[in-house]
This record gives sequence, C-alpha cells and structure tokens, in this order.
Amino acid sequence: MKTFIEKNKKGLFCAICAICLIFIAGCSKKSNSYSTKQSYGINASAKVATRASQAAMADSVYFDDMEYEEAMVTGSGYNDGGPIYEGGNEGPVYEYERKLIRTGNVSLEVQTITDAEDKIAQWAASLGGYVTNANTWQYGAGFTVRVPSSRFDEAMSQVGSFGRITNRSVSSQDVSDNYYDMKSRLETKYILRDKLQSYLSEAKDIKDLLEVERQLNEVIEDIESTENRFKRLSGQIDYSTIYINMSFEHGKDEGGIILPDVKNSWNEFVSNIIGFFWNLLKVLFYIVIFGIPVIAVAAFFFWLLFGKVGLLVKLFKKLKK
Repeated sequence: MKTFIEKNKKGLFCAICAICLIFIAGCSKKSNSYSTKQSYGINASAKVATRASQAAMADSVYFDDMEYEEAMVTGSGYNDGGPIYEGGNEGPVYEYERKLIRTGNVSLEVQTITDAEDKIAQWAASLGGYVTNANTWQYGAGFTVRVPSSRFDEAMSQVGSFGRITNRSVSSQDVSDNYYDMKSRLETKYILRDKLQSYLSEAKDIKDLLEVERQLNEVIEDIESTENRFKRLSGQIDYSTIYINMSFEHGKDEGGIILPDVKNSWNEFVSNIIGFFWNLLKVLFYIVIFGIPVIAVAAFFFWLLFGKVGLLVKLFKKLKK
C-alpha cells in the first residue's frame, strides 16, 4: 500500500487539488448568487425608472420595426398623412406626404372699401375659412384671411374679383421633417408615459413612488409642451394665410377724383416762406453770437504778431542779421 501511494503521490496530490478547487468554486458561486440577490433587493428602487425608460424605448423601436416589416411584405403603409411604404419589382420605396405652410400676398386697387370687411368675411366663410385681422383707414384697408390649404389655390384665383391686382405673390415652406419628427417624439413619449404609469402602480415603497412620479411629471409636462407646438404647426399646415391689401387708385378716394385743396396749398406756401426767413434769422443770430468773438481774437493776434507791436516781424529781422 505504501508503495502504491509513493508511486502515485503526484497523481493523488493533483486529484486532491482539483477537488478543493471545485469545492471553492461552488462556494463562491453560491456567495455571489446570494450577494446579487441582496444587491438587487437594495437597488431595486433606483432601477425602476430606468427600466421604464428602457422598456418604453424598446417597445417604440419594436413597434416601428414591426410596422416597417409589415409594410415591406404587404406593400401597404400609412394612409393617415404619415409615412407610406410602396412595394414594387425594384423593392420598397419610402415616401411621405409633404407638409407645406403656404402664404399668399395680394395688393388690389379698388373703387370703394365700403362694406369691404363684410364682403371679405363672407368670401372667406364660403371657402371654409375666416378673417383673423381687419384694418381700414381713409385710403385703403388690410385683411388677414385663413383658408383651408386644400382651397388655397382657389382662394388666390378668386381674390382678384375684389379689384385690380397690382401685386401677387405666393410662398411655400416645407416643414415635413419638423412635422414627422415632432409626431414621432410624441408617440415615443406616450409610450414612456404609459410605462411610467404602470410602474407607478407597482411601486413598493416611498422611494420608488417618488422617483417614478418625478419622472412621470417631467414626461407629462414635455408631452403638453410638444402637443401645443404640434397643434400650432398643424394649424399652419391645415390653414393657409392670405394677406390682402386694398387701396384706391392714385388721386382718388371713396368719392372719386380728389380735387386739389387750394386753401391748404396756400397755407403750406406761406408756412414755407415763414420757415425760410426764420431759419435765416437763426443763422444770422449764431454768426453774431459766435462769429464776432472769433473775429476779435483773430484780429488781436494779427495786431500782436504783424501789426504795430509786430513781435513776429521783429523776430524775423533779428534772425536775418
């Protein structure tokens, strides 16, 4: 027996070491498992909000991917003004409906502005629009009209019926990127809000409750702000703006030809004559006040240097000698 142990001493030593290592590894694994569970229980409240955000973003990405894949397979897509996917022999083509803000400016020469505001209001209402601003004065009027964008071209062609068009311009601003980006952000924030609300109902302690509620309030405030901006942008897209400026023909007013006002012309002539002499009198006054002292000082220095005293003349004579 001793001979067998001596012969296999190295093998037995290795086997014992292997058994010890396996035992130590097993104990370490159990310890780590217990530590992980304990750490998870301690830090669970700090991770609730993070899980909510990650889950919302994951769901959003999954939702977008599923819609994209379905559209790729079926050749269908969004038909509510959003992205449209069309399939074909050459593969799917990504398209979307352009979102434009259209604005028109029209200047008109008219014979009368009597009841112009009522006429413009009735005309705008017939197109499904409305007047947002109206201003009239002695020689003209100005209006700001909002009409459905689908009837903008029709409105621009009809506005000439109110008078002779002297100036007409149309501008378009493409806000498609801003529109769809804002819409996508809102959809993601809605998902995040729903996830946070679900986690709020599952909160186990005060710390969890306060953390999730804080993030939920921030998301709700962000949603309200983005919704307001999105509504304003959608309103500018759905309703185009037309600025109308009305004025009388040159030399005319509401009653027709404007006769020259002789009385006012004579008064203006007399006023100009009086103004001329008044300004001349002021110039003479400044010359007397400021000119005489300047002339007196200049005369004194001339007398001192070149006159009877002649200091400068005497100096030159001495230098010549």
